[in-house]
Amino acid sequence: MKELSMHILDIAQNSVRAKAHRITITVKELVSQNIFQFVIEDDGPGIPETILQDIRNPFTTSRTMRRVGLGIPFLEDTCNMCDGTLQIDSASGQGTTITATMCYDHIDRPPIGDMWSTIATLISSNAQINIKYEHYYDDTSFDISTNDLKEVLGDDVPLTDIQVIQWLKNYLKENMLELKA
Repeated sequence: MKELSMHILDIAQNSVRAKAHRITITVKELVSQNIFQFVIEDDGPGIPETILQDIRNPFTTSRTMRRVGLGIPFLEDTCNMCDGTLQIDSASGQGTTITATMCYDHIDRPPIGDMWSTIATLISSNAQINIKYEHYYDDTSFDISTNDLKEVLGDDVPLTDIQVIQWLKNYLKENMLELKA
């Protein structure tokens, strides 16, 4: 994948398919420490031990239509290429946490990409799930969640409304760019 936002979307979609009620996505750009990290944590059913043992194999997947799962192997390759690690913690009935860490200034680290569209898409497409997004850039941070948006918008305005989606993309973009200003 050419952008880290696509890796994040792929892993978060796994949480959605696992029927998680809460997904937290944390991005840390710790430039002063030369660390780029993202963590995706959910409260889904967890990954069964039989799959967890072999999850880094591209021919291990829970899907029935297509018997290849490249998301985790591609992400692990990206982490390894950038002098980083991929950690997967999961227990049946307790959810899953995936942590991808890499050197911030590594020449092979893909750009973060269009994170604002990725997060806006996840939130607007999965309004029934509380998706929390946290973004840290050294000592500054920004966060937003589905529950925060619902509280502001009330019950009359759906997260699927095109004007809400456009506003959300712009709001996310503005705040993410402001972190680095």
